[in-house]
Amino acid sequence: MSDNKIKELEKQFSGDLDLMLFYVSYIKNGLNATAAYRELHKDVTVGSAEVLGSRMLGKVKEKIGLQAIMSLYGLDLDLYLTQLKDGNLAQKRDQFSGEMSPDHKTREVYHTKLGKLLGIETDQPVQPPGVAVQINFNSDKYLEENK
Repeated sequence: MSDNKIKELEKQFSGDLDLMLFYVSYIKNGLNATAAYRELHKDVTVGSAEVLGSRMLGKVKEKIGLQAIMSLYGLDLDLYLTQLKDGNLAQKRDQFSGEMSPDHKTREVYHTKLGKLLGIETDQPVQPPGVAVQINFNSDKYLEENK
């Protein structure tokens, strides 16, 4: 790692050397928090390393943000929007004719997600307005009429 990268990391982690070393170890160990923690703390059991590694990863997320961690996995806004677009254009092949047709079941999930992002749809289902019917029943008048 070059001096510039180290200084940049140090700046991102506000000089927290333990957290910075964990992050570098996390990348080195294939994005495995348990292995990263065990590399830095050899005397810790696997179970403890799982918990403590997860906690350290949470602290990393607080310091440098979820976007930085997601970029390590190759997950970014472009990928999300591309998959969202592809999902909204999903097609299926008819097993008998071989023709392509819209896959509405798959598209529905992506359509809902897009609607939420655009602020058009919500998680709560929209309920139709209720109809209130008032019935005035006078029992004395009814009894007199039906003798």
